Amino acid sequence: MRYIISYVSTASPSISNSDIEKLAAYVGHYNNTIGIGGILICSDRNFFQILEGKEDTVKNMFERIKKDTRHHNIIKMLDQKMNNTSFSEYHSPFTVISDKEDQSKLQQFLKKKETSNPEHYKSISYLAQKFIKIT
Repeated sequence: MRYIISYVSTASPSISNSDIEKLAAYVGHYNNTIGIGGILICSDRNFFQILEGKEDTVKNMFERIKKDTRHHNIIKMLDQKMNNTSFSEYHSPFTVISDKEDQSKLQQFLKKKETSNPEHYKSISYLAQKFIKIT
């Protein structure tokens, strides 16, 4: 059984855009090495992140994220067990949703949420569309 946590947050005023880019590159590499799949999207200094993986690994990662001073106003959107993963690996540069394959992965994730949990789907879909334009 896999686990998912997704959230939104706001970058701290003290963190530069260059710091955000470095963070995204590090997060992508690190999450892949510990078996977490998902995405990180940044738009207008706001973050939207989906973390999927083993329950203890995802929960431990989210605890670290909550303590990170580079962002604040963390709002958890999803926190639940899941049967099937949407992301086989972790994608993090902000261009993650720039090509058709990555758009397709996010759309598949949203479609699964629409079927399995319509209330979460409304929130997640709304946020995803605010962060990116899905074509």
